[in-house]
Amino acid sequence: MELIRFAIASVFLLSGLFVLGVATFGLFRLDNALNRLHAAAKCDTLGSLLVLVGLAIFVGFSFMTLKILILILFFWVTNPVAVYMIGRAEVQTSANVENECDVIEL
Repeated sequence: MELIRFAIASVFLLSGLFVLGVATFGLFRLDNALNRLHAAAKCDTLGSLLVLVGLAIFVGFSFMTLKILILILFFWVTNPVAVYMIGRAEVQTSANVENECDVIEL
């Protein structure tokens, strides 16, 4: 039973690390700030959630698992909101954002 839990936790951890690696690659590869922000936001949220789920499975059912689940909820709520605010600030302050991508007037 312990080996199965370790295998499932490893799958979640490795897939989360892969997604975070893709996000890092996207930060360096994409052209403008909004595209970089989009790639980082989606992959950051998914990657961190996968890693935390893997850690929760690895730890087993304990008080630490409850803390990890609260952390998952916190990331799930705050990360998209923070990325939205950063993207909105980029659209409002960038002089040439209309040339880089289609933006609806705010």
